Amino acid sequence: MDVTGSPAADDPFDTAALRAAVLDIWRRSPARLREDANAEEALAVVGYAGRVLVELIANAADAAIAAVQPARIRITTRGGELRVANTGAPLTAAGVASLASLRASAKTGDAGVGHFGVGFTAVLAVSDQPSVVSTTGSVRFDAADTAVAVARLADPALDAVVAARDGHVPALRLPWPTDGTPPEGFSTEVRLPLRHGIAAADVLAEIGDHLLLALPAVERLEVDDRVLARLPSDDDTVVLSDSAADTPVTRWRLASRAGRWDAARLAGLPTEQRRRARWQLTWAHPTTRPLGPDVLYAPTPTDEPLGLPARLIGTFPVDDTRRHLAAGPLVEALLDEAVAGYLDLMAATDPDARLGLLPAAGLGRGELDSTLRRRITDAVRGARLLVSASGEAVRPADAVMLPGADADLVALAAEALPGLLPPVGDTVAREALRSLGVRTVTVADLSTALGALARDARFWGRLYAVLDETGAAGDDLADLPVPLAGGRTVLGARGCLVADGPAPWLDAAVAAVPGLRLVHPDATADPVARRLLLRIGAVRADATGVLGDPAVLRAVAELRADLEEDDVPVERVVAVGTAVLDLVAAGGAPGADVSGDLLLTTDDDEPWPVTELTLPGSPLAAILVDAELEPVGSHWTDGWSDDVLRRAGVLGGFRVIEDTAPTGPDHDLPDEDRWWDEVVGNGPPPAVLTAVADLDLVADDRWPAALQLIADDRAARDSLAPVAGRPSYTAWWLGRFARLADRPPTAWRLPGAADLVGLFDPLPVPLPEPVAAAIGVRNGAAQVLADDPVDLLRRFCDPARTVPAVRVPALTAALTTALAGVRVAPLPSGVRVLTGTVVDAGDAAVLDLPWFAAVVDPARTVPGGADPAAVAGVFDLDLVSERHPVERVTATPTSAVRPTAAGAALGVTAGAVAAVGVDPDLRVRIAGTDHRVPWWVSVDGAWVDGSAAGWGRMLAWLAGDWALRHTATAWVVGDTPGVVEDGLTGPARRRPSAEES
Repeated sequence: MDVTGSPAADDPFDTAALRAAVLDIWRRSPARLREDANAEEALAVVGYAGRVLVELIANAADAAIAAVQPARIRITTRGGELRVANTGAPLTAAGVASLASLRASAKTGDAGVGHFGVGFTAVLAVSDQPSVVSTTGSVRFDAADTAVAVARLADPALDAVVAARDGHVPALRLPWPTDGTPPEGFSTEVRLPLRHGIAAADVLAEIGDHLLLALPAVERLEVDDRVLARLPSDDDTVVLSDSAADTPVTRWRLASRAGRWDAARLAGLPTEQRRRARWQLTWAHPTTRPLGPDVLYAPTPTDEPLGLPARLIGTFPVDDTRRHLAAGPLVEALLDEAVAGYLDLMAATDPDARLGLLPAAGLGRGELDSTLRRRITDAVRGARLLVSASGEAVRPADAVMLPGADADLVALAAEALPGLLPPVGDTVAREALRSLGVRTVTVADLSTALGALARDARFWGRLYAVLDETGAAGDDLADLPVPLAGGRTVLGARGCLVADGPAPWLDAAVAAVPGLRLVHPDATADPVARRLLLRIGAVRADATGVLGDPAVLRAVAELRADLEEDDVPVERVVAVGTAVLDLVAAGGAPGADVSGDLLLTTDDDEPWPVTELTLPGSPLAAILVDAELEPVGSHWTDGWSDDVLRRAGVLGGFRVIEDTAPTGPDHDLPDEDRWWDEVVGNGPPPAVLTAVADLDLVADDRWPAALQLIADDRAARDSLAPVAGRPSYTAWWLGRFARLADRPPTAWRLPGAADLVGLFDPLPVPLPEPVAAAIGVRNGAAQVLADDPVDLLRRFCDPARTVPAVRVPALTAALTTALAGVRVAPLPSGVRVLTGTVVDAGDAAVLDLPWFAAVVDPARTVPGGADPAAVAGVFDLDLVSERHPVERVTATPTSAVRPTAAGAALGVTAGAVAAVGVDPDLRVRIAGTDHRVPWWVSVDGAWVDGSAAGWGRMLAWLAGDWALRHTATAWVVGDTPGVVEDGLTGPARRRPSAEES
């Protein structure tokens, strides 16, 4: 310093005085040397490690703020030296003094970023000889020169401190003037010769766009060929560019808050901190890319990790290392402001993107992160940050979401569900909303809520089409509003009528039956809307569907009830009748409730049930008794065809009812309960019940005409067909109760039933055979045997009936089979014998051995067939062999030619033929009387009289096939044509030789 007290010209910042003052302090207190060295080392090695450029750029930002201009910074590497140049206020003496001291910043008050006066210490992490050149002068620092300066003091105490520290002394406490000027356009440049082993690229890795966000004063940052810049932006948005980034331009949405602490908040803080009463913070959310793991910026980066979707930058108090928050009330207050600022950020974000800002559930990346997440989530629960589909801002507790709904459905449902949010397709987002308290509603809830809306039919049609796409079940839409053609709206589609298009008969039905729930055509113009309604219970409004509608059934039933009270309005009868006939004419099939209860009028305008009205000229009136039948009025016959009137229930013939889902005897049919018990029983009911009604009203002497009327009516005739292999009701009833010549149909046979000739009389009236057979007229013995074998037995044994003798054996055998195991009590007193006549059972016996046929009276003999014992058992008769025991066989064997060739042809051995005795005068004695016989077999032997007939029977018996007896006889006499006729022509049957013949 010169004599005037001003710095020397080559030392503009009077660094000599600074050095002298520091050295004097160290000399007077060697412990201060140690303290300064330790503090500087701790800051350089720990506190500011890896933050060299961050701190220098922060200082550059402060310089720009001081100069009230944007900061432009250039970072270059030259040889082994890293240089950081900046615009703004140049270096001052106070700044040099601040650089050369610890915790004595030249920046006071609220301006700038730094205020501890220790940030420049970060340069020692990479350099032992930092220098600062500026337009106002330059200084340098050098640890080696500092050590020399201490050594020159020749103070043993100081030397001992330096020795104890292995020669390490503070590098930044002693500044020296130096030469150099900053690059053109810049006011200051920090030059850092890099320590051996430190690469410039590692230092430059600290550079990123976070520096431009944390330090708004920085407008441009040039790093060799890389340029980071703040582009023109507005107050709520910052646009940053980075020429080396994958995303060159990043847009950030900002939400900032600022204020001043009152004196009470600052009480207890260090003096210089109390002077910085202004606070501010900013949330920055990148809208062009997601934000990865981040840290809190205060405003330079700290080591407090954050994992929120936005970056937090603020004037948070930090500890001496500037890496962690300083505990205290100011931090808590700033965190409260940060939560409020985050809500501001969400509010400034498009509603569709706000969910992306919700903090993720789960533990945070650290204590601060967890605290912020929890506080933000709690604050969001009470804030109107969600925007409903109708555009209303709502709190989560007042919001609902409808999973699976698309935008169209949500738009239509928004009015019915206040607070309904737009579609939330992302599962994570839905879970986040649930954690905030947003309720989930179902399609069923929507269906219920829609009931409060009053909208036109077109609205409901659009809604139905959209709802169908969701695949919602009918139960979920059970109370869905449905607009009707008459102007009403009902809840629930079940039973409503859906038309495919306009139809005059449908309009007439709606007008005549006010309760008819026809869906408004505007709601069903879209086929998809119709599909939904039909899927959830609506009925297609074809003519049959309308006829089965409860409103139509109710209207018909009410008129019928009014008729019983003798107080029925004719105009109403005509209106309902017209609607019903129009529906039938349109192809509708009326059910039993309609055709049974419908009222029409007579020519006298008297209301009358259609079941008691006949078509003009109908023969039915002449068939039925006790039936109050009237001709239907000409008004109806002029307007509709006979076919339509008949299908509606007017009687042109018998009334035929049809039930497509019968469950029991509830059709008001005579003896219907018996049919269900006897025919249906415990089996499944018929799929469809079709039956002729009023059969019990047919006069006994009118059955031929009645049956012909049924035969001529296709519907009535079809009702005779069996149902699942069981007799139909109509066939069953007619078979039991119809009368033909005072007898039931089962008492007669069809003309073609030849095997029943004599047993049943032919049908006395002409009827188509299918109709006659269906009602029980017999079509053959097999049918009778299966249906009522006892009846056939009694007829067979009735002496008043004539049965051809040729039919007796077959009928006897068939009855024996059918009645096996059946106890018939009482048995008929008579029995039919071989002559075809009936004799007293006590005089008859069953032929059990064929040779007895030559000695018994056919008029007293019952054919035994293949099982004589069974015949005897069924008819309770003796066997012939038991009733006529043989007393003696008279035979004198004679030599005779034996038909061995014929026997061989039949499979009888020559030995068996030779064993047969031959006597032309063969006789047997029975009951004292001798009888000549052609053949005989007994326990003593077998004999023949030598005749062809005798040998033929004997050979068939020996062959074990009684049916061959006629063939055997033909063999014996050499009747080759006879053999051929009987079919004995195969290789096992050789033709007899001439000698044998």
